[in-house]
Amino acid sequence: MTYKLTPQSLPVLHNALGLGKPSLAIIDLHRPENTLRASLQFEPANGKIEVVVGIEHSFTTIRLQAADHANAMHLHDQILAIANGTADTAETGAIGTPTAPAREPFALNETDEIVLRHLVRIGGTRHLDCGVSITVHNASILEPRRHALVTTPTSTEHLQAGTPGELYVVAAQHIEDALNAA
Repeated sequence: MTYKLTPQSLPVLHNALGLGKPSLAIIDLHRPENTLRASLQFEPANGKIEVVVGIEHSFTTIRLQAADHANAMHLHDQILAIANGTADTAETGAIGTPTAPAREPFALNETDEIVLRHLVRIGGTRHLDCGVSITVHNASILEPRRHALVTTPTSTEHLQAGTPGELYVVAAQHIEDALNAA
């Protein structure tokens, strides 16, 4: 059996694509044996929409043309291809760069990863399910560097990076290393 999007998922895709601003969406994929949850992070830029699709510990970046009325269908097809393990051969019209599935258990669960991706983009403070607190802020209006204070059960570290994507990688790796070492 293959996964299918739930009936509520397609309107969520249409809505998130139509916002024209950074946003997050969660959709469910279902097959008789179980249900998968997919997180979608939308980031419009330069006439394109970059969508990071997270399913379990696999993240795929898909770039879509902003003015394409078929984006919801392209995204629908790509999400199904990822969930059903056919993304390498799927002809969806979207360009994806899949990451390899995790080979070890992660300290960050799917919800923590979604929150962390959102937080490095907008800033603020959050307490993650894994027991880590993180505060993210810009250095200044003139400097595009992002800074984060990450408090794990054993220490507090100051991290910095140039872009939200870079800070996400640095913070996630730091959290994983700290929690796996404990």
